[in-house]
Amino acid sequence: MFTCNQCGYKSVKWLGRCPICESWDSFDEMVKDKETDSVEDFLDKSPPLLLKELKDEEMLRVTTGIDEFDRVLGGGLVKGEVVLVGGEPGIGKSTLLLQIAGNLSKSNKVLYVSAEESIHQVNIRAKRLNIDCNNLYILNQDNLLEIYNHIKDGEFNIVVIDSIHVVYNPKLDVPRGTLNQIRNSAEFLTRLAKSKGITFFIIAHVTKEGVIAGPKILEHIVDCVLYFESESLSQYRVLRASKNRFGSTGEIAIFEMLSFGLREAKVLSEILLPHKDNPIAGSCISCVVEGQKPMLVELQALVSRTNFGIPRRRALGLDFNRFSLLIATVEKRLRISLANHDVFLNVAGGIKITDPSADLATVISIISSFQEREVEANSVFIGEVGLGGELRAVSSIGLRLKEIEKGGFKKCFIPKGNLKEIKGNHYSFSLVGLSSIKDILDEEFLAFRR
Repeated sequence: MFTCNQCGYKSVKWLGRCPICESWDSFDEMVKDKETDSVEDFLDKSPPLLLKELKDEEMLRVTTGIDEFDRVLGGGLVKGEVVLVGGEPGIGKSTLLLQIAGNLSKSNKVLYVSAEESIHQVNIRAKRLNIDCNNLYILNQDNLLEIYNHIKDGEFNIVVIDSIHVVYNPKLDVPRGTLNQIRNSAEFLTRLAKSKGITFFIIAHVTKEGVIAGPKILEHIVDCVLYFESESLSQYRVLRASKNRFGSTGEIAIFEMLSFGLREAKVLSEILLPHKDNPIAGSCISCVVEGQKPMLVELQALVSRTNFGIPRRRALGLDFNRFSLLIATVEKRLRISLANHDVFLNVAGGIKITDPSADLATVISIISSFQEREVEANSVFIGEVGLGGELRAVSSIGLRLKEIEKGGFKKCFIPKGNLKEIKGNHYSFSLVGLSSIKDILDEEFLAFRR
């Protein structure tokens, strides 16, 4: 049997070009052996159980000692869970998981498998991070079967694999690092986790396109997929959950990379809103919800007259297609001509947002920069903008308003459709209901400073 090492397509004869992924010279010969698939020795042979008879302690979560990381996981680790952590080289994946392994080793028997680095290199990092290593074991091995033997003999309940792209199964007659090796190793570890109740952390590399190398084949095997993101030359890291069988997706956590390791950044307003009390033209604040976490973000727009024939449009941190729709809506509904102007937008702090509730703040920032008018200080703008210029109600309005109140803001502009949801609730700031983006140009709303 011949298998494509890029997409996994199988053929009974060798092909020069894969008919699925169109890769050239990607077929490797695989000799099927009865012993190759004989990994049944570790499978649990227990009979089916009644769901109501399961003990409650088997469903308890294990905390990692990092509150923000536990929140992204859905409250902590689940017994037998497989967590895949992906990110660019040098972003801090090994640092984060070494810190977590040190915290978990205080009450669990943890094995850290370093397939890429030597034991001495990991020891240097552990000392720099000041990690408690009393019950933390380290193994420098890339042979999957040898790793399994150590896990079985040591009776470890938490294992960290660094990384899955280096580990290989010697029974597969294909080079290490290929798709077949990566997928076989991930399936092997997942079956081991489910049968023995062992929790696995697996580190995976990311391609130039920003997805886990595979392509995405590992995401369907594991239980939870976490992406580590960061802007270049930034000390802040964003951990985002794109898949989670034991929690909600879209949750994010922000960490700060310091000399002694990663530290939770719980007070996001100090990072994302450094000058909220000193507004500038083109700057506007909104409150978005990522997963179940409300977050105050600053949107900065720059509108300047173009020096070329075709105006430029750039957006960082916001979907470009949505950004283009909002520009067209402003031109059509507010009769503001931007055909001769370049429009740039940036979400401060390197954060990427997908919540449509930031539409109103985007429109406000564009108008503010175009008219050189500063937005009223300590104001927050929330609302989804339709193509007709109308403002649509957003979800989790109560959660957003509580976050705004903690931030010490004085005024919040929201869609009128959300006003009926907050009747009887008293906040320390004033609420203004808007029905369309035309209302923001009305002087009675005081959206801009006089």
